[in-house]
Amino acid sequence: MKLHIMNGHELRCAYQTDLKEAFPPSELKPLAAMEDLRDKGLYDPFCFRDENGAVLGYVLLWRHEDGKHVLIDYLCVPARLRNRGIGAKLFAAMRKNYPEGTVFLWESEAPVGKVQEDELIRRRLAFYQRCGAAVLGYDCALFGVHFKTLCMAAGPVDETVLLRKHQEIYLLQFGRERYDRYIQIPLRPGEEPFPVTDWTENA
Repeated sequence: MKLHIMNGHELRCAYQTDLKEAFPPSELKPLAAMEDLRDKGLYDPFCFRDENGAVLGYVLLWRHEDGKHVLIDYLCVPARLRNRGIGAKLFAAMRKNYPEGTVFLWESEAPVGKVQEDELIRRRLAFYQRCGAAVLGYDCALFGVHFKTLCMAAGPVDETVLLRKHQEIYLLQFGRERYDRYIQIPLRPGEEPFPVTDWTENA
């Protein structure tokens, strides 16, 4: 099993099928935004394949310009292949593909107060923690969706630095005006997320 950088055609196919199935419009950025980041040299859209070339999953990584901090933009195992341990193998392959000092950040949807939905959300967070992630001390909200923030690193990290790097990743892409309108990093205690707005309407 190994990671393979997707070309333009493969990324478009993955986006129109498995990624759209796995993520609601409020969480899935436009394909054009992914392509723009890739063209800037800041986006690594990986496909995870078995020894026969069959697709097992995807991990799309958005790199800070310093090259040391990487935002896990999307991690996806197609519905037909879930609960087979593929996600943990995908994480392990991802970490081997970057230098040892790389710090991975990502956002995972926060509990919403609905029993059935929150059960899945907590299971997802528990899976990430089993894979070596730590839940950070600040939440965030992106286009009105509330997320917990996680980190995976080989050693101790400075959360103040991580927060700044997290902010900078989005500022570079969106600019100050749109950042202030749609991005809340951090989402402060007691602060409400902005109204939910699809990425597709504003990215």
